[in-house]
Amino acid sequence: MYVASFRGDNRRTRKYKTEKAAMKAIRNWLKDNQLKGFSVGLMGPELAPCEFNDWELIPFEEPKSVSFYSSQKWLSLRLNAFEKYGSVCQCCGASPQHGAVMHVDHIKPRSKYPELALDIDNLQVLCDKCNLGKSNRSETKWRK
Repeated sequence: MYVASFRGDNRRTRKYKTEKAAMKAIRNWLKDNQLKGFSVGLMGPELAPCEFNDWELIPFEEPKSVSFYSSQKWLSLRLNAFEKYGSVCQCCGASPQHGAVMHVDHIKPRSKYPELALDIDNLQVLCDKCNLGKSNRSETKWRK
C-alpha cells in the first residue's frame, strides 16, 4: 500500500495499491495546482519517503496508446470499405453530393463484438445522421 500526503490549501491523505497509480495521481494533482507551490509526500513498501513539488520531475509516463479510430489498420480498412461499398448512405441514400458526412459503421457494434472490429464484412457506409442515430443499440445491416 502506498500513501500519498497532499499538502495544499488543506492536507489530505490517499492510499494506492500500486506505486504507478500513486505517481500518476501525484503528477496530475501537482500539474493541476502547479502555480500554488503545493507538495506531496509519498511512502510505500521498499520506497524511501520522498517529497514532490514539481509534476515535470515525477518519473511517470502516460501510456502511449493509439485510439482504434486513429490506428493504421482501421484507416486502411475504412478506405477499403469506401472502395467496396461506395460513398452513399446504405440506409437513407444521402451522399457527399447532398452535403452528408459519411461514416464507416460497424454493423455489429465494436463495443459488443470486438473480435469483428477489423472484419470488412461487418462494415457498412452510413451518413453521420444514420450512424449516430443507430449508435451501438442496433445491429441492422442496411447493406445490400
